[in-house]
Amino acid sequence: MSENIHNESDRRLVTVMFADISGFTAMSEKMDPEEVSEIMKECFSMMEKIIEEYGGTIDKFIGDCVMVLFGAPKAQEDAPHRALNTALEIRKRLQKFNEEKRLVIPLDIHIGINTGPVIAGLMGGDKRQDFTVMGDTVNLASRMESSAKTGDILVTESTYRLTEGYFDFEDVGFIRVKGKDQPVQSYRLIGPRQVKTRIAASLGKGLTPFQGRTKEMTLLMDCYEQVKEGNGQVVGIMGEPGMGKSRLIREFTRSLPPEEYTCLEGGCLHYGDTIPYLPILDILKDCFDIKEDEGEAAIKQKIGTKISQLGGLPESILPSVHEILSLKVTDEAYSKLDGKQRRDKVFEAIRLLLIAESQKKPLIVVVEDLHWMDKTSEEFLTYLINSLATTRILLILLYRPEYTHLWANKTYYSQIRVDQLSKKVSQDLLHAVLAGGEVDQELNDLIITRTAGNPLFLEELTQNLLENGSIEKAGNRYVLCCIPSDIKIPDTIQGIIADRLDRLESNLKRIMQMASVIGREFAFRILQSVAAMKEDMKSSMLTLQDLEFIYEKSLFPELEYIFKHALTREVAYNSLLIRKRKETHEKVGQAIETIYAERLEEFYEMLAYHYSLSENSQRAYHYLKLSGDKAARSYANREAIRFYQEALKVLDAKPKSEETRREKLDVCLSIMAPIWLIGYPEGGLEILHKAERLAQELED
Repeated sequence: MSENIHNESDRRLVTVMFADISGFTAMSEKMDPEEVSEIMKECFSMMEKIIEEYGGTIDKFIGDCVMVLFGAPKAQEDAPHRALNTALEIRKRLQKFNEEKRLVIPLDIHIGINTGPVIAGLMGGDKRQDFTVMGDTVNLASRMESSAKTGDILVTESTYRLTEGYFDFEDVGFIRVKGKDQPVQSYRLIGPRQVKTRIAASLGKGLTPFQGRTKEMTLLMDCYEQVKEGNGQVVGIMGEPGMGKSRLIREFTRSLPPEEYTCLEGGCLHYGDTIPYLPILDILKDCFDIKEDEGEAAIKQKIGTKISQLGGLPESILPSVHEILSLKVTDEAYSKLDGKQRRDKVFEAIRLLLIAESQKKPLIVVVEDLHWMDKTSEEFLTYLINSLATTRILLILLYRPEYTHLWANKTYYSQIRVDQLSKKVSQDLLHAVLAGGEVDQELNDLIITRTAGNPLFLEELTQNLLENGSIEKAGNRYVLCCIPSDIKIPDTIQGIIADRLDRLESNLKRIMQMASVIGREFAFRILQSVAAMKEDMKSSMLTLQDLEFIYEKSLFPELEYIFKHALTREVAYNSLLIRKRKETHEKVGQAIETIYAERLEEFYEMLAYHYSLSENSQRAYHYLKLSGDKAARSYANREAIRFYQEALKVLDAKPKSEETRREKLDVCLSIMAPIWLIGYPEGGLEILHKAERLAQELED
């Protein structure tokens, strides 16, 4: 990994400190200017040394005030803590400085600190550019310094929240600051705490691991045994993001004899709540073994062969299966059915298919990330669950705590909540991460104590210590080679990931950012097209895999990767400037259009998503309209309305013209049927009135 600073502008979370020396003016009135200059030079030199000790970066001197950055130009997982320690040390050393200099008029200081998002990078004209940060975070830090009384260190709510476990504060309440309409909550920093145990509490709060789940595995196995006897089961796996829900399922299925069961998996995406049947499509592709690069004829042949092999399935389900997979439907009678009738037949076809699959051997169906699920898929799952009791199907649903459902009253429904690791299991996980050697007891105790049973934090912290050289392998033993008190535990997983991202070589960080725009999962061909790299791309991906930022999801027929953690993708994505994000989203759309030109309908929703986040409003409108039409044909009326409404928003933002008005009218006419079919939801009549006004304007 490179320690070089990345000079390209980006977005990041930074702690900004303004420290203003007071007493300078009074001193200037009573002392020779040369003497005053020398004293201030020594004072600022002392401050610079302290700032350097704590890893801060002096952004600029403004008269007798200094602006300091923590977390830029290089991310620091503990930036707020460094800022507060620096402020306390400067205040303490300034008192000693006054004593040593025996100043008639002693110097004092007042400090303001704030944590928040900024734009960081090289700023200036053509001839000179300097690294700095810009944003409201900087302005508020400056206002806090102006509001602080002599000798005070005043911090905002954001900094207080991130450091409460480390320091003692006095609640100052809400104060009025210039440039803010609303008062700002602030706290006066008192000093550091002697016992720093609140990190463990914050790290373990509501977080659960994916290893050592004996109880959870037992419950899953009990449900599976019920399924083998013909009693269908539904299991909900609930846990915070990144808490090992997927790993639990993988461990469970791997514990079963591979020839004994069939497993079909589907997942929802963070932007997929408007894509009808998204997780169901994954399940069907898994069932029929459909590959991304296969043509329509080959896919239809696979579907026909599979249905014949299962036996007992009516051929009448073929049109429904073809339609949901965006294949051409040749059955004229089916095509004449209305949307609701076709949707009902799709639901029944999928249900019959899954039941037929389960009659050969027990079937495990896994659906991940229900909190991002589209309404149509949710309705199908409810439909499936209602008829599951007498089947050999184990339906496993993974979701975050904020997701609510209506299945808890089923006698065949069980819920598993993922809980934190015990000390013993945490040690097992640590030994798995540090494979190939024994772990020194001091190192073991340090990591186990500070990570408090959070497997994600434990894994990332250990990897971080390995990368920065704090852990070394001496013979057959991993040992800590730094002072334990020098190690700062990250307040959030975002801090850890940002720190690791910044230590990547520039080309690797850029690849991560480009991949993050594509999504949690991304195809190599799309990434290669977007990043415009050919020579070293494969070796770069291998490096990122070795560092465990990404995993290889599939190799054949198309190389695909997945971010190890969803939060890794989010941190990388959020680090991009909005302008850069928009440009990259458009490049992703163009890549999809080129690579999947022969089966573009399957990607309408994805294209609508990417172009909607780009500056290409015409392509965004084009695919939003097509996605709405596609959803309407499948009787996914709510999703259709949402696509059409988004299309109208895009058109509203365009310059007024007759062509734009006609496009709006076209969308309004398309949305009428879905609105009528679900009983004119809120805002429905307004859209029809809008269509009427447009028609009058166009004299249509």
